[in-house]
Amino acid sequence: MIAPDHPLDSLKTHFLESQARAAPLFLFRPAHYLKKFHAKYTNPAEITRQARGGEAAGSWVQIFRRADAMYSNDNVDLPSLNPWIATTNPPAQRFVFVRNPFYHRIDESGHQLPYVDRVVFTMAAANLIPAKAGLGEADLQSRYLNMRDYTFLKKSAKASGAEVRLWEVGSGSQVALYPNLNANDGQWRQLFRDVRFRRALSLAVDREELNQVAFIGLATPSNNTIMPRSPLFRPEYATKWAEHDPAAANKLLDEIGLTKRRSDGIRLLPDGRPAIIIVENQREQTEEADVLQLIADHWKKIGIRILVKPQTLENFRLRNLSGEALMMAYSGVVTAVPTPNTSPREFAPTMRGGLQWPKWGLFVESNGKQGEKCDLEPACRLLDYVEEWESSSDEEGRRRAWEKILQTNTDEVFSIGTVNGVRQPVVVGPKVRNVPKEGYYAWDPGGYIGLYQPDTFWVAS
Repeated sequence: MIAPDHPLDSLKTHFLESQARAAPLFLFRPAHYLKKFHAKYTNPAEITRQARGGEAAGSWVQIFRRADAMYSNDNVDLPSLNPWIATTNPPAQRFVFVRNPFYHRIDESGHQLPYVDRVVFTMAAANLIPAKAGLGEADLQSRYLNMRDYTFLKKSAKASGAEVRLWEVGSGSQVALYPNLNANDGQWRQLFRDVRFRRALSLAVDREELNQVAFIGLATPSNNTIMPRSPLFRPEYATKWAEHDPAAANKLLDEIGLTKRRSDGIRLLPDGRPAIIIVENQREQTEEADVLQLIADHWKKIGIRILVKPQTLENFRLRNLSGEALMMAYSGVVTAVPTPNTSPREFAPTMRGGLQWPKWGLFVESNGKQGEKCDLEPACRLLDYVEEWESSSDEEGRRRAWEKILQTNTDEVFSIGTVNGVRQPVVVGPKVRNVPKEGYYAWDPGGYIGLYQPDTFWVAS
């Protein structure tokens, strides 16, 4: 038994919570299979001989890691506890999964799950997926569909017999902007670290217009924060510094000292450069492009210009972490419906994936070996609050720590949200059963449709 104040208690808290996540820690391994690829049990020369690709496959360690790809699920020979087993090695255009005869779950009547014997995934260009789903070529489809496709999907469903259901998207913001507080450019770094600048950018965004134009009025204007489904939610988390008030935004920018403008109204930085922010993104979604264009119009009215620069995912992350990028456009917080017992690490600079503070996050993630130590007091407080959550011995203590974290993020506007509660079209074929009419569509918790136990879905004859 670990005492409540023991340093291992926080590790226990994170450990237990990690097991319920969409990408859990895999604590088990099929020893009878993997021993063939481990030098402790098998001669390395024999491991190389057995490996796909022979000597070109690399060292036994590289071969072992590829064989042990439980999360990516791309090794058809790896024994699995999942409901379906992969039968297709990548690369391929069509992936087939078959029912696992050793799957451990049963239904209330004692029948072994899953009900469906075979699941087939077909690769297609993202822009073709709405058409294929609408025409009945998919029995169950949600990925790469959005509200712009809804009218077409509903019309097409009349002929295909499919149903189009609308689930609530679980994200703190459908599109959020992250000023890089670790940017290499000293002038921009100084501005981004001034809370008045971040608040001005947020106040200038007309979220209701974004909702009507990009999301046909079905979303909710909001900061990048938790959603009303969470027991921790407070309305001010969504609304503070999020009302559309360009006059107040202009006043804040003038107060900072950005009073000089060039002839087209764009403000000048203290060093004489025009206030032009390069916003980098890596998603090709039409709605995101529309949102960024609207925000560009909003910010131009307060003298700030933005230019959007698409990147590959790899460059997107590298440029953010290196400090070359000034601002990133991406989806909002994943931890959108936390309970007091959910880890709040996403809301503090604890990992390199935090787009507004990647170097501070890397410093924590690497135990001080890489990155930079946090040197902005409000952000450093967040780290203290995370420690407070980790060391709390009861739910009420963890709730208090969460409230401090959420309030600080609200006051400091470390990221700029737009709308949340967007609806996700889910196309369900006419023969598919047990798929909920209404649902919560998020990576975490549940892995999108995984939250509703697809091993209990079945297909009518």
